[in-house]
Amino acid sequence: ANMSTNLQSKLVPSPQNIWSPPSNLLPNQKILISLTGPHGTDIIGCVLDCMAKNDCEIEDFMLSRLYHNVTFGVLITLKSDNSDLFRDLAEAAQKWDGSLAFNIHEQQDILPKSLEDAPYKNRIKYTATVLNQNGLTPQFLDEWTKLLLREKISVEKMQRLNEGKLSCADYKLSVPSETDFEQLRQELFQLSINHGTDVALQPFNVFRRHKRLVVFDMDSTLIQQEVIDEIAKMAGVVDKVAVITEAAMNGEIDFKESLRRRVSLLKGTSTDVLQAIKKILTFTEGAHLLCKALKKIGFKLAVISGGFIPLAMHVKNELGLDYAFANQLEVSPDGLTLTGELDGPIVDGERKAELLEVIAQAENIKLEQVVAVGDGANDLFMLAKAGLGIAFNAKPRVQEKARARINQKSLKNILYLLGYTDEDAEQLYNDY
Repeated sequence: ANMSTNLQSKLVPSPQNIWSPPSNLLPNQKILISLTGPHGTDIIGCVLDCMAKNDCEIEDFMLSRLYHNVTFGVLITLKSDNSDLFRDLAEAAQKWDGSLAFNIHEQQDILPKSLEDAPYKNRIKYTATVLNQNGLTPQFLDEWTKLLLREKISVEKMQRLNEGKLSCADYKLSVPSETDFEQLRQELFQLSINHGTDVALQPFNVFRRHKRLVVFDMDSTLIQQEVIDEIAKMAGVVDKVAVITEAAMNGEIDFKESLRRRVSLLKGTSTDVLQAIKKILTFTEGAHLLCKALKKIGFKLAVISGGFIPLAMHVKNELGLDYAFANQLEVSPDGLTLTGELDGPIVDGERKAELLEVIAQAENIKLEQVVAVGDGANDLFMLAKAGLGIAFNAKPRVQEKARARINQKSLKNILYLLGYTDEDAEQLYNDY
């Protein structure tokens, strides 16, 4: 229902056709005036000149631009006699080749807080980031828009975030409060699968662009390998370990038990393998650039891994992270070999979520300002704990349960989910 239009008039003026307001306009009545035309800032200037000459009370304004063409809207409250205002506006519209429109509100009308807001009651604001490194196709955008229409979700703003071929866009959405969000997330998940395009839905609030802590999983997230598999290759037990690792990441067996079993297979392995593995670690595309950018704008960064401390510390140092937590491999008294046991508490899924909260508390950061990034079943607890939990190229079960997904190659795409454009990112990557 449109709560705000009782009378609409449109005019493309000519000298013989000067619009005048209806005689029943009252003092304190609100009128939305909009002028659309091809002269950019001149359109803004001529409307505001009319406002100043007639001493209008401006309640709100907004601008929409398409190259040279702009629409400038001003919500005013009438004073006792503003009849000259409408004549002045019509003459200005004629001078600047503009199309003038008036939208008159009755005094009992309930208006939204802003001219940019969809004029409906009981709405919640969300942002949706749509992302495909190969480009957003018309077929995806069509189905995505049809989904919004089915759910009676209004689009309030659209912004392209990337440069070059359209591959990432941010939508500001007005969502009915009665929306079944669990069903909506399932629909978005299916849409993402069908088109290979990620859709991340987040509450549109102050914390969306003001995150302060990012917590990463390590294996298959910050780095491309699973560290225990690399150790197993050097120890000659790779096949046995790989079977247990896959079952654990898919949530088929308990992580703690699977870790103990895998580590026990490493008994007698030389500790030199840990140094050797540091040399062959492959960082995920975009890891260095993302961490550099986030550090430059004041983020705290952490790696919390179900892997092992020597490698987590290496990753921490390479990427300039602030924290590293992982499991500790027990070594023999002479320090030369692994015993096949673990030393200290095991960092499993629940422990990851606890450590995320500990870091946030230590840094005085609200959970709404925390981002967690991971790919395995043991990351689900921390993904759920964070304000924004991102399943990064994750296992199918993890993708289905996570609130946001990125199935693109580069970790740099995380900046899009935080609302940053390519232009923003370029400034953050560069050294000054």
